[in-house]
Amino acid sequence: MTSTARLLKTPGIRTFLQLFTLVLVCFAVFGPALRHDFLINWDDRQYVLDNPLIQGLSLEHLRGAFTTFHLGNYAPLHLMSYMLDYELWGMKSFGFILGNLIIHAVNGVLFYLLLRRLAGEKVWIFAAALLFLVHPVQVESVVWISERKNLLSMTFFLVSWYCYLRYRSPEPGRGATFYGVSLFAFVLALLTKSVTVVLPLVLLLHELCYGEKRQGRGALIDKIPYFLVAALFAVLALKSHAAAQGGITSFHGGSPTATFLTMLTVLTHYLGFLAWPAQLSAFYDVQLKPAVDQQVALAALCCLALLVLGFLVYRRRRKLFFWYALFFVGLIPVSQIVPIVTLMNDRYLYFPMLGAAAFVCAALLGEASLEGGVASRRSLATLVLILVATGGFAAAASARVPVWQDSYTLWKDASAKAPRLALTHDAYGEGLLQRGRFDEAINEFQMALSLERIGAQKSQDPNWRTTWANTRNNLGTAYGMKGWTDQAIDQFVIALKLDPDLAKAHFNLGNALMNKGQAEAALRSFSSAVRLNPGNLAFQANLRQTREIVESRAPQGMPGGPN
Repeated sequence: MTSTARLLKTPGIRTFLQLFTLVLVCFAVFGPALRHDFLINWDDRQYVLDNPLIQGLSLEHLRGAFTTFHLGNYAPLHLMSYMLDYELWGMKSFGFILGNLIIHAVNGVLFYLLLRRLAGEKVWIFAAALLFLVHPVQVESVVWISERKNLLSMTFFLVSWYCYLRYRSPEPGRGATFYGVSLFAFVLALLTKSVTVVLPLVLLLHELCYGEKRQGRGALIDKIPYFLVAALFAVLALKSHAAAQGGITSFHGGSPTATFLTMLTVLTHYLGFLAWPAQLSAFYDVQLKPAVDQQVALAALCCLALLVLGFLVYRRRRKLFFWYALFFVGLIPVSQIVPIVTLMNDRYLYFPMLGAAAFVCAALLGEASLEGGVASRRSLATLVLILVATGGFAAAASARVPVWQDSYTLWKDASAKAPRLALTHDAYGEGLLQRGRFDEAINEFQMALSLERIGAQKSQDPNWRTTWANTRNNLGTAYGMKGWTDQAIDQFVIALKLDPDLAKAHFNLGNALMNKGQAEAALRSFSSAVRLNPGNLAFQANLRQTREIVESRAPQGMPGGPN
């Protein structure tokens, strides 16, 4: 045996090479996203571009992050991570996306180490960590700057879980330390995104499948602090979502039954994406199901089959059942038990992919071990097949990454895949505006308005007035860019009749009025914009300059552009 072969059989070297490969593949797949731009019309503007709170680390910004809800979320650590990005890179999208890629790679490493802790040096753990990293459904979470909260909360979630495992089998005298770190990391996870509230359920599931058969209170007592913390943040999450438009909504389809039937079909879509991730989209046209139809019946049969499979796996391979169940536990926060606006998203699979990746790889590779560098030929052949399939997933993810380059590329793709949704046409129109293609943008906004009118008549969108107002504002912006000031003013006025609290419509109306030489009227519009969004620097600047013009009685054009 050569010295190189002996070196590769060394456990430490082998582990290092596997971790290095995970990080390398992660950056190879997602690295092209470093050339991407901010998404101007999908949260990046609110979280980063127009958010003064993230512009540097300071006591004032930290106080604001911890004392306010932002876009219906209480996630101060999410905002703090942007503050650090701003300190390092300024307002360059490269730095923000680089942060996402690093955190995702770290999550892959943490998942690998956690699997090692649970299963030892098995063949399947490297394959599972790799599959988690490169599956195409992860693209949205990784390359979209605003989804930093998904990635960072996973980091703290995995640290908390890993430290809990260390507490359960501690080094002498270290159990209390690991328990304290685990609980603290759980709090940090919840301060980043509320979906991590499921950790106590994961720990209970671990007790059931991996535990030492502790009885009664002994199996539950160390979980109580986790449940108490989870309950506190669950209440806080409900409050933050209720305080924001676009957070908690009424039951889809008008009833809990319709929502339940609809989510049965959504689950089958998710399962399909795991095996064949084609037609992924930034937004999905989910058909509401107020009654049982053929699609719902097939979805119900699929769910029944899943229950039977789960029962059989539990009876025969309880540790494997843990990963099977973990997939469904990860879906609980987005299962519409508490109805939220969006029914289905790729990013909702980021946490469930932990269970899916581990279950598939462990089921196929079983207990094959690499301890001593030995594994059966059959296990190695299966591993090769899994890695080839994972390579296909990586190629599909790499092909999807460019779709997220900017608002134009993203929503061009989404509008083609969900042509009946007004939102996709409206967002695509904004992307066209960004590229100076005004006539095409106007066509997209008009298409969105016609679809929104149909949606309003069917009463499927409880926030249709706000949605319609946004599109009217965008159409007015397009008219203004073409120099059609009167038509632009008409659209801004309509937008404000639909939603008097739409700050950007007040701002854009003010700019249009200044172009007409109506400084006093523009001053009222800018004042309303600042009142509704006092932190926006552009709003403040135009208000200040307009006030100076009115006070000097020397009206002139304004420099501020559309918002």
